[in-house]
Parts: sequence; C-alpha cells; structure tokens
Amino acid sequence: MRFASALTTKTDWMESVEDLGQQVSAQLGTTRAELAVLFAHPKYVPHIEEIIDAARKAVGAQHLLGCTGAGIIGTEREVEEIPALSLLVGELPGAAIYPFHISEKDLEESTGPAFWHYQLELEPGRQPQFVLLIDPFTTRAMPLVDALTEAYPQSPMIGGLASGAQQAGENRLFIDGKVYDEGAIGIGLTGRVALRSVVSQGCRPIGEPLTVTRAEKNIVFELGGRPPMKILQEMLPQLPTRDRDLARTALFLGRVVNEYQDEFTRGDFLIRNLIGSDPQSGALAVGDLMRTGQTVQFQVRDAQTADEDLRKLLAKERNSLAKAQPQGALLFSCLGRGERMYGTADHDIRVVQENVGPVPTAGFFCNGEIGPVGRRAFIHGFTSVIGLFTEPTK
Repeated sequence: MRFASALTTKTDWMESVEDLGQQVSAQLGTTRAELAVLFAHPKYVPHIEEIIDAARKAVGAQHLLGCTGAGIIGTEREVEEIPALSLLVGELPGAAIYPFHISEKDLEESTGPAFWHYQLELEPGRQPQFVLLIDPFTTRAMPLVDALTEAYPQSPMIGGLASGAQQAGENRLFIDGKVYDEGAIGIGLTGRVALRSVVSQGCRPIGEPLTVTRAEKNIVFELGGRPPMKILQEMLPQLPTRDRDLARTALFLGRVVNEYQDEFTRGDFLIRNLIGSDPQSGALAVGDLMRTGQTVQFQVRDAQTADEDLRKLLAKERNSLAKAQPQGALLFSCLGRGERMYGTADHDIRVVQENVGPVPTAGFFCNGEIGPVGRRAFIHGFTSVIGLFTEPTK
C-alpha cells in the first residue's frame, strides 16, 4: 500500500493538472493507482470534466471520486481564500473498490437494507468501508446516512457534504468520469485495506451527565425531573469564568451514544446545537430528535477546546495504531473551522501531520461532516473527521 498527495493553486486547469501529476510522480514514480480522490474549488467547475479526465490519466487511477469545496485541504495546507485542487492517490493491492451514485429518488424508493445491498451491488458480508460525499441541496443527508448505516451496521463511514454553492445545481460530485450536480457518490472498500477514523467535535463537557426524563420530538422538557433551563441557571454561576463566558455564546448539548459505559468522556457524545428555549416551561429545543432515557451533558466549544480535543483524539489513535501506521489520509473539516475559528491558517492539517504523520492527505471544508461516534455514523457540524488508510491488523 502506497499513497501520495498533491495540492495546486494554479488557475489554468491544464497547468494545475500537470502540477498535480508531477507532484504525485515525484512521490510514487510511474504508478497505476487503484484509487484517486480529488477535491476542487468551484472556480474549476467550468472545466471539471476535463480536469478529472486528465487527472485520472496522469496518475493512472482505476477509480476517481471527489467533489467541490469552498476551501481545499492538501498535504500540509488549508487553502481558504483562493482556488485550489487537492489530490490523494493510493495504490491498494489486494483491495476491491465499489463505486456508486445515489439519487434522492433512490432514497425515496428505498425499502430497507436489501434495497441498498442491491443498489450498491455490495453485500454487508464483504465488510465494506465507505467514503461518502453528498450534495446538501438535492439530497437529505441525515436520512441517507441512517439508511446506509442500517444496511451496513458494521461498516465504517466517513465523508462530507459538498460546499461552495449557493443553490441546487451548483455543486459537483464526480465518480469514475461521471459528473453529477445532485445526489451522493461514494465508494465501498473491501479486502486488504483498513479505514480508521477520528471524529473531533471540538467540545468538552461541563456540569454533570443528566438523564432525559421527558422529551417530545426535538424538545427536552425535563432532565432528571427538572426543567433544563432551571438546571442551567443553577449550574452556570458555579462554573469557572472561562466556561461561564463560553456557555453564553457556544453552548451545546451532547447525548451519549453508548449508554452501557460506566463513565463518559470526550468522544462519547454526539454534539447537537441548542436552537431555542421556552422561558415559561424551561424547555430546550435541540437540533436532533430526543427521547426519554437518554444520557446528556451540556458542552462548550472554542478554538482552544477544539485544538485540545483534536490533539487528544489523534494521540489516542496514534497509540492504538501500533504497527498499522497510516499510509494515506482524508480530512473533512467544517466551514466554520479553519482560520476564522483558530485565527491562524492550516491548523487542523498541521495537527494531523504532527500527531499521525507525515502522511499524504487530501480534504476540503464541508457543509457537514460524516463520521462515527461509537460504531454509528452521523452528520456533524463544526467537526473535523479524519479517515486513515492503514494495512489491516488481522
């Protein structure tokens, strides 16, 4: 297994592809790769078909997938203000790749797991691992991720929602020479390749874990038998000054994914936005469906917390990798991160390279990120999802 990555900011499309090809050739020599992943700024859309065709030929890629992104990530840089192309190329001997395109119509017509096994021509017994890219204007991302998770319950899934468009029809998704302005595209990986993931939601818990004792749809009426707003009013004055200030502007609710744990720490919560409150009842509206019996905990986020979270999770992953060091990586980061969050450029890619690199990497800034919490994939916001390609440990 060998990978190479390349990034270019050349605006002429022919020069940009030539630049990518030269960078990959310098790392791999003459190659016939099984997989290439390409991310492109929307400025390249007028020539996207020529670009993907030329890029695929330049690196000898059997399969190429990718999408447009408002910001492009590659190797050691995060390019946020100017057009760029990023490419990850992988030689994957012993692996099989199953490309697919899914439309909103497919999602509407789905009848359960067997539908997707047929549609993707991929049985769950093959233990596929998924990279998924979705156009958020034309496809209901959360129901699609839920449907695929139900169809392939043991399969890792990472990816992101295309960005840079202002309306439907402006984003582009591409797979094996075909270009789409709707739906979702992706690949299922089987055989001799392992796709590990790190999901950094950038939050840390405050207060204590609480049990939802009354909820309806996305409204939480009681936590531990008391109105959530009442709990917050009592908790906030007792917090350290920094946490108290953060809670005024960056307060979230995390719900535990695996209720069978004895203790809950970072990485155990699915972070969701608080979208409203009712002063009279003390209820809170959450950006997700809630149910009685769930364990939740209030969370805060800022640049320092996001940095700490990413470093701790990557250090934990590095320690668990043992001999299976990553050979290539994909980085899906939220549009709300980057320089506007940290105040400096290249933060997340730099932390990835410091903790699990040097590793060839490509990625983009997403309208939503796809990655697992526990063993189930979810759509996230303000998150960085890192996919690491390694040799299987078995």
